[in-house]
Amino acid sequence: MNVRIAGIPILFCLLLLGGLCNIYAQNFDISSGGAPTITGALSGSVTGSSSVLNDLLVTINFGEVSPKNTNNIVKVVVPIAVRSSKAFEVTVSAAGAINANPQAIQRSDVGFGVNNFRSLGALAGACTHSPYIFYAPFNNDPASNVTINAAGRATYPSTLNNIGASTVILSGPRLSLGAATPRLINNGYAFDAILTLTPQFFAAGVTSTTLTFTIQAGPNANC
Repeated sequence: MNVRIAGIPILFCLLLLGGLCNIYAQNFDISSGGAPTITGALSGSVTGSSSVLNDLLVTINFGEVSPKNTNNIVKVVVPIAVRSSKAFEVTVSAAGAINANPQAIQRSDVGFGVNNFRSLGALAGACTHSPYIFYAPFNNDPASNVTINAAGRATYPSTLNNIGASTVILSGPRLSLGAATPRLINNGYAFDAILTLTPQFFAAGVTSTTLTFTIQAGPNANC
């Protein structure tokens, strides 16, 4: 008996946008934190600006994520720069059609985490301790925490399914020196948004999601 296993083309497209509330435009800013990267992809891609002076606008195509892609995992790292003259919080929201077929890619199949908080330079606000908080369950690298559930599906500590209409992922005291936040290369901080997808058998289809990151006034936090 001959058995043939054929890869089914599965595409998952993701668009990340940065935004901020106009009311706080003089106090808060979010932008690209550098060039995004993708590893483990087959016919996948990621595009976005490498300059921290440009808006956060990243398009991700995970490409082929059936067993035809023999890599263990597809991982995308999106650096995000943030600036503020006051205590802040960063939220993320998700929008887009969810595939009606439960055997096709769902938001719960895409790992999502944040980490690697770092200064951009001399004009970043300097705190004597580390009061900047990544909120659970997102404070992880999902590529390092993959498990397989009883149904044989890859799972992560946090996924796109954990994102609601406006979910807080990061907060803390002021990020920048000065009374306002002009977009400079050295007056804020950056962190990484990490997205992962494990190639496996999914029902064929194309799924897309838009993530919008927003920075705004947050809970009081002192250095």
